[in-house]
This record gives sequence, structure tokens and C-alpha cells, in this order.
Amino acid sequence: MNDSVDVDFSMLLASSIHDIKNSLGMVLSSLDQVVQLETCTNPEQRKSLAVLHSEASRINHSLIHLLGLYRLQNNQLRLVSDEVYVLDFLEEQLASLGVLFAASNITVTIDCDDLLVGFFDQRLIAGVISNILVNCEKYTQDTIQLKARSHGKGLVIDIQDNGQGYPQAIIDNLNNELRGIDFATGSTNLGLFFASEIAQLHQCEGEHGSIRLSNNDDGGCFTLTLP
Repeated sequence: MNDSVDVDFSMLLASSIHDIKNSLGMVLSSLDQVVQLETCTNPEQRKSLAVLHSEASRINHSLIHLLGLYRLQNNQLRLVSDEVYVLDFLEEQLASLGVLFAASNITVTIDCDDLLVGFFDQRLIAGVISNILVNCEKYTQDTIQLKARSHGKGLVIDIQDNGQGYPQAIIDNLNNELRGIDFATGSTNLGLFFASEIAQLHQCEGEHGSIRLSNNDDGGCFTLTLP
């Protein structure tokens, strides 16, 4: 008689994602060192390193989002909100991606009052901001702007690039629960779905956080609003 073994494939998948994410993190760390040591006087070589770093970062963020959504579905994801000096927080996110932007010759600026304070989960919001920045690196021409301001009792963070802007289909269906994989582009919209879920976890006095996409003459803009 064969003993049957029940396997929780969702837990197995989450565990595998965690291990892959850690390994990829080591790859990114090593790649950072290569980029820093390499003079990259050859523009083609510099571009190749930038593309490699960008794609590895995008894979890493997708794995983080999958793991986060698994924990969210299983009620294992909890908010740990603190008072945060927003300028310091944004500067930390840029510093973590400094090698990527330098290799891609992209200028990133921050417009934020020194004393602006927010109240949110730094770890989760850092994942949202970092993912959008990595995506902007791929689609912008050469600049990215981060702008933060108070909004009532809450906070608004804009991430503006000077690329071609977001596809109208994504803007129109951002809050559509039926949105899914775009087989034409290969996009899963996983990052935006994760960002929306994390934003909505933040609530105060009946108001929930949200995300919004828009386009203007200067490119695309991702807006995160936290109550």
C-alpha cells in the first residue's frame, strides 16, 4: 500500500519563490559590484550592463510581488506603519537603484519638503516605489522626477518620466478586477496590482490609499495617494 502525501503546492511555490528571490538578490549584488568596478568607456558595453541590471531587477520585483500577494491572500501580510520623513525615505529608494540609473545615464530628481512627514509601512511602500522606478528606467528617455506633497491629512507621491506615457488601455482598466495578462506585450500588470493592493491596505478614518496613472506632454505619471 502506498502512503499518499498531501502537498500544499501554493506553500511550495511560495517557498521556491523565496529561494529564487534570495539567489537573484545575490546576482544583483554581484552585478552592482561589476558595474561599479567597470569604467564602461564603451557605450555599447555600458548599455548592455544597464539592460542586464534592469531586467534582473524587474524579475526580482516580480518575485517579491508574488510572495507578497501569497502572504496577503493567506492573511500573513500585516501593516507596520510608522512616522516617516518622506525626503529621507525617497532618497533611500534612489540610493538602492543608483547603479542602475548611472549605467543607464538617467537623471533622477526629488521635489519634496525637508519636513514632510507621512505615516505608512516603509517596507511595503518601498517595494511599490522601487518597482515603479525600475519600470520608469526602462521606458523613460533620460529623466525621472519624484514629487511628494501633503494632501489633507495624507500624502501624495508622483513618479514622472519623460517617456511615451502609459498605454491608454492600462489607464482605463487600472481598477478593473478583470484586467490580466496582455499577450501582445507580455505584461501581467502584476506590479500595478500589487501597488494597488498595498495602497488600499493603508487606511485612516474610512479612507483608503489608491494609485492612479496619467499622461501629459512630458510623459507618464504614477501617483500614489496615502491617507
